[in-house]
Amino acid sequence: MTEMEWSEREKRLTRIRRVSAFMKWMVSGILLLILIFGLIVIVGISLPNELMIAPDETIDFADIERPLGEIPQIQRFGLSIVSGIAFLLLMLAGWNIRQVFKRFQSMEFFSPQTLASVISFGVWLIAFATFDLISDPVGSVLLTYDFPPGERSIDVTLDGGELFFFVLGALMLLFGWILREAALIADENRQFI
Repeated sequence: MTEMEWSEREKRLTRIRRVSAFMKWMVSGILLLILIFGLIVIVGISLPNELMIAPDETIDFADIERPLGEIPQIQRFGLSIVSGIAFLLLMLAGWNIRQVFKRFQSMEFFSPQTLASVISFGVWLIAFATFDLISDPVGSVLLTYDFPPGERSIDVTLDGGELFFFVLGALMLLFGWILREAALIADENRQFI
């Protein structure tokens, strides 16, 4: 490797370290915001009076919207559990991508931990997309469960969000598997030399 090639490589590696460090801290901040917002939403749904949320403040799942003050407490607890699971899945995906950036910052491109984090990120995104798809019907049932029979509702929706997270999750899962194979091939080639 010539001096010029070595210099260019060092510039690329420095850029990777800097962007990875920035993204690690950016994702950390986003995770903190998701945690705070998630707790506020969960407590706000479960105990709106304690957070001084107006009883006419509404909540919606799918295309069903209803004021919080009209929903019985047990149903609000169910709705807060559904919301809490969604926030948890997002946080698990976010934590794994943070770990990927942390490992990239340390120049651990093909370490088993890096590859496991890439694969886990994909798995958690797919889990979030799947949960997001089923949370609308579950949430709509919980919102209308206290209605008389015949007025209860189940609403199924599919929007671009579920599709985006599913495709991105599948891409990251596949990317992790490909990187794992590349690392195995590189290791085999080193053993032959």
